[in-house]
Amino acid sequence: MDIKLVFDKEKIDRELIKTLDEIGIINPTEIQAKAIPYLIEKKDIIAQSNTGTGKTLAFGIPIVQNIKEKTREIEALVVVPTRELSQQVTKDLKEIATYKQLRVTKICGGESPNIQRAALKRGPSIVVATPGRLIDFIERRVINLDWIKFLVIDEADTMLEMGFIDDIEFIIRSIKNKHQTALFSATFPKPIIELTKKYQNQAKRIIINQDNKIAEDKLEQYYLCSSEKNKKELLVELINDIEPKKTIIFCRTKKDSYHIHKLIKNMGVRSVVINGDMSQNQRDRSMNSFKQTRTKIIVATDLLSRGIHVENVDYIINYNVPKNRDSYFHRIGRTARIGNTGKAITIIAGRETREFHELKRKISSLIKNFEGNVTYENQIPLEEAKSNSRNRGEGYGGGRSRSFSRNRGEGYGGGRSRSFSRNRGE
Repeated sequence: MDIKLVFDKEKIDRELIKTLDEIGIINPTEIQAKAIPYLIEKKDIIAQSNTGTGKTLAFGIPIVQNIKEKTREIEALVVVPTRELSQQVTKDLKEIATYKQLRVTKICGGESPNIQRAALKRGPSIVVATPGRLIDFIERRVINLDWIKFLVIDEADTMLEMGFIDDIEFIIRSIKNKHQTALFSATFPKPIIELTKKYQNQAKRIIINQDNKIAEDKLEQYYLCSSEKNKKELLVELINDIEPKKTIIFCRTKKDSYHIHKLIKNMGVRSVVINGDMSQNQRDRSMNSFKQTRTKIIVATDLLSRGIHVENVDYIINYNVPKNRDSYFHRIGRTARIGNTGKAITIIAGRETREFHELKRKISSLIKNFEGNVTYENQIPLEEAKSNSRNRGEGYGGGRSRSFSRNRGEGYGGGRSRSFSRNRGE
């Protein structure tokens, strides 16, 4: 197939082109240019692309194009891993579906199931859902999937990481109608590949930015090093120096996110926190405050690192070294999105030096020592920190086992079991 720019009158409805133009979208991104022709022709795809590359419109445009005007049966189902992502995808799809008067409904945990039941009775054409609440509605026969023609599994690797892979299979098997399937994932671990072989029909494979390579002219990557006891002081020095306008600070645990949020508030800097302990309303208030620039900094766990679009983020600060390369790229992908520029700074202390060296070995991007406008009193050379860590006999991860962290409910997904997540509708 001749893959070309597809925002033209021969490929896309004129009214849809007009709608895209009104919201400031003129030319397709790479993932859109490659995915849209296949999806419009009703072919299955499996697509690998970094965050911030315009994946939602890559499947959203073909969905809206192919659904008839004023359709009141659910013909498209988009499954996403988190409530925040479901909100973002729903918002984006609503923007481009208005010209056809298509209804888009969100089904997720953390909100009233009665309100969502009522929304389904009003006849949406497109449903965006998280696995837990969707399965609950399927089992209770609240939702009818008999008319599904288009299924999207977004952030499939996140679904796997959160323990939702069996739930995804259940959802796919619940759709009896012949349908088209589009699967999007930043990485392709073996279970995801097996899923595509089992449920897709000669899927076209699309790879954008293989190995998570970042455009280094758009996103500059840095590190800063300190001793363990001076790590917070170094963060304070950094914030005072860079004077962030819209910054995300990622922490590995919910406990750290609360501590760092308190530290920043005590500095007199407007900030909010978001993590898995918070209710949906609390998380929404934090996100809205940050998006509307009422606050300059949001402190978050990896909950926020997948699929959340916030424009004009100037800095990503990793207060803890990410647990793996995928987590690293998902975090820093919150800035320098779709052509914008940004900076990512990882703070390293004590036992994390070995983790950082392992991370650098696994990625191809250049990560440089950050040089601020002033000298940081609490900064030390990376080799000195590595030497200090070796002298203390600290191993990778400080001896903490991965399972211990999971049992404490720390990190992305909180380590919840599949059945517990389903009951919560998350």
